[in-house]
Amino acid sequence: MSAALKLADPEPACPWPVRELICGFDRSGGGWLEARGRIVGPAEGPATIVLGGISAGRRLCPDESGPGWWPGVAGSGGALDPASRRLLSVDFLGEEAGPYPTIADQAEAVLALADTAGLDRFSLVGASYGGVIALQVAGRAPDRVRKVDVLCAAARPNPMTTAWRSIQRETVRLALEAGCGERGVDLARRLAMTTYRTAEEFTSRFTDPAPGCRDAEGVEAYLAARGAEYAGSTSPERFLALSESMDCADVAVERITAPVRFAAFDSDQLVRLADIQATAGRIGSASVTVIETLYGHDGFLKETGKVNAFLAGRL
Repeated sequence: MSAALKLADPEPACPWPVRELICGFDRSGGGWLEARGRIVGPAEGPATIVLGGISAGRRLCPDESGPGWWPGVAGSGGALDPASRRLLSVDFLGEEAGPYPTIADQAEAVLALADTAGLDRFSLVGASYGGVIALQVAGRAPDRVRKVDVLCAAARPNPMTTAWRSIQRETVRLALEAGCGERGVDLARRLAMTTYRTAEEFTSRFTDPAPGCRDAEGVEAYLAARGAEYAGSTSPERFLALSESMDCADVAVERITAPVRFAAFDSDQLVRLADIQATAGRIGSASVTVIETLYGHDGFLKETGKVNAFLAGRL
């Protein structure tokens, strides 16, 4: 494994110590890959590796460049406060790990970055796609993991979830053939949003919204905005690689020895409670907490108070 290469020092406006990390590692299936991450917080603090959904990256906490991907949870006053702990976050491998990165590839990248950062022992927090990777890491390196908190993730996808994602992938492939890949990612993301959220939330927001409110232009405008935003930051190739990665996941959770706590959102149609319970049942020391939410799968991003309470052990 190569030594870490230190990137540009953070600007003084960043309130926490920050190190940018790059390292290389040998892919178990063959080939050399590069992993990128960021560690935030005091050198003496307890270490936690934090992994999110496919839109997440190494900027977990807010800094001078903008907000982090988990506002209200990772940052000052949140359950993941870099004032008191070291937080390692990563950029997921994408199309460079062709044809797609396996969950094992992602776990190897996480462990390589943990080695580079000098983290011998750590806790894991994972949500959505990151929750599956956290389970893989815990099974891959059981002697290094203190505990695991997993939100809206199971060991393998539900067939209905794969069905929805397969339509998204086909949309992107057709768009690439037509020479408009970005448009395909836009449409795929719009469809994805209808699986991340719930009919009840859309009813409350878009049935006769008040003039001038944020939802006044209707559900189609909302989906168009979310699709354009995602397509502006995610290439078709990366989208396809990460989507395939999710649907090929099948974690051998029986190898996990650390305590595992699962949070399931009651309205989540993407990762269903029954699938989370089945995963927990295969682990010797696992519990499941059910959290009520109107937001479906995106509850891990929207229910800040409940997520903080879960991570702090108050639920």
